[in-house]
Formats: sequence, structure tokens, C-alpha cells
Amino acid sequence: MTTEDHADEKSVDKHNWGSEELSKVSDVQEEKDDLKMNTDALGKIFNSSAPVRPKINIKKEDLQMIMTELELPEATVRNALLETEGDARKALRLLIGINN
Repeated sequence: MTTEDHADEKSVDKHNWGSEELSKVSDVQEEKDDLKMNTDALGKIFNSSAPVRPKINIKKEDLQMIMTELELPEATVRNALLETEGDARKALRLLIGINN
């Protein structure tokens, strides 16, 4: 490489600094856009995966009665009542294994 070639490279570099800066800025902007798309996709996944349950009223008396009679933890009894839509008789049958 001669000194003349080296001088030409420097003058070309001096004139192209703006395009290099522009490409850096556009690369950063593309990364931001990709990150936004990924965030949007994750938001859709989290929002769509949760099934909507209808509101079911569970009577505290029914919950306490089944817990004391069958000596079961509250979470188990609550789940049985939710499955049977708050019906204490159906929940009792479910918990003791009667399929009637």
C-alpha cells in the first residue's frame, strides 16, 4: 500500500463518517423495534393463557361445614366447591367419591 492509497482511504473515511453514524442509529432503532415486538408478543401470551372463570359464590358456612366434617384442608374443599359451582351436596359427593 502506498502513501497515496492511504491518503485516499482517510479522505473517504472523513467523508463517510455521517453514513457510519446513521447506520449505528438505525441499528439501535431496529433493536428497539425488535424488543418492542418481543414484549408485545409476551404480553399477548400471558393475557391469552389465563382462562376466564365465571364468578362463583361460595358460602363460608358450607366451606366450614365440609372442612370440619371431612377434616380436609381449606384449599381442597374450596376447589371442590368451585368445581361444583358452590353446591355443597355435590362437593361432598365429589370429595367422598360418590358419583351420584
